[in-house]
Amino acid sequence: MKRVATLLLLAMTLLFVATYQIAPASWVGYVRAFAEAAMVGALADWFAVTALFRHPLGLPIPHTAIIPENKDRLGDALARFVRQNFLTPEVLAPRLEGIAFGRRLGSWLQRDDNAARIARDAGALVTWILRAVDDDAIRGFLSRNLHLGFGQIKASQLVSRVLALITADGRHQRLVDEVVKILREQLYENRRRLRERITNRTPWWMPDFVDDEIYDKIMTELESVLDQIGDDPDHPARIKFNDATDELIRNMASDPAMIARGEQIKREILEHPSVTEYLGGSWTQLRDWLGGEMSAPDSATQQKLTRALKRLGAALDDDDAMREQVDGWLRGVLLYFVANYREAISQVISDTVRAWDGEATARRIERQVGRDLQFIRINGTLVGGCAGLLIYTLVHALTG
Repeated sequence: MKRVATLLLLAMTLLFVATYQIAPASWVGYVRAFAEAAMVGALADWFAVTALFRHPLGLPIPHTAIIPENKDRLGDALARFVRQNFLTPEVLAPRLEGIAFGRRLGSWLQRDDNAARIARDAGALVTWILRAVDDDAIRGFLSRNLHLGFGQIKASQLVSRVLALITADGRHQRLVDEVVKILREQLYENRRRLRERITNRTPWWMPDFVDDEIYDKIMTELESVLDQIGDDPDHPARIKFNDATDELIRNMASDPAMIARGEQIKREILEHPSVTEYLGGSWTQLRDWLGGEMSAPDSATQQKLTRALKRLGAALDDDDAMREQVDGWLRGVLLYFVANYREAISQVISDTVRAWDGEATARRIERQVGRDLQFIRINGTLVGGCAGLLIYTLVHALTG
């Protein structure tokens, strides 16, 4: 397409030169006006198209090489847009209100394979914890009065230590997959607003068609990056999420607001009679029994846990109050994470775009949109020629 557009420019140039070699005639002026205006239009659009990806003729003309020169700024703008328009409680709260978490969870748990899988995962987790914890420390802890012991320990700090153990094997990376899914859905549903933001940040003389093409290809590239994040366990974004998780663990150990929240939850747990009854037994007996029962996939405990999970699913289907309570818990947790960690989540976009090489990014985008952009040059040549012919005709008619 580059060759076609260039050959069309060359044809107009030859046609323009040829008009000076032809004997004067009334029609020659019209042909010359068309060819001359077509050359101007072709050159102007060649400059506009080239200025998107590089400096025309290698000259450092201001406001050229727009994509490689403004790559980081565009990435920051996209990150701010996602953070301010997607990752806010005001935006997510209405959407979460429309999601029946409890009903979906109930239907999901009633399937035999799902309940059995949760039971197996719970068994593996319990077995791992039993092997990892310090038996003497646990026995010493349970030997004291339950309320007195918990009263002296900050719940959020305890949870922080537990999270440190749980995240040691990378299980929390499953949350990254859900974040990637949400970002893809949000980007797709708000494509028009993002298109307007890109238009506001490109030069005024840039054709809308070019903005559309750049926008579409950037969106495709971002979706590809999200796919890479979802598939690559060692992707920089996942490493960034690990850092954010570590920060959460540290905050739970030291942030006053989170400590206060943990104390409130702790009091609710301590006041529940079943908790005292469950933890009242001997740690050794509990460890040995759980270790044997939970490690065997076909044990009675595993089967009971599977049936209990299915009954929980059925209860969620039948009990409106329980469903509302589960929905409220999950919404509160999600909104809390969004409100406190949206900076780290959106920073993934900025860091990813900033890591791209500017020239390589421009070449990649040009390969994707270049064919369509060459039509701008072709159309500019033909439209310019027609405009020049029209102007010449009007001038000739008014002065002749």
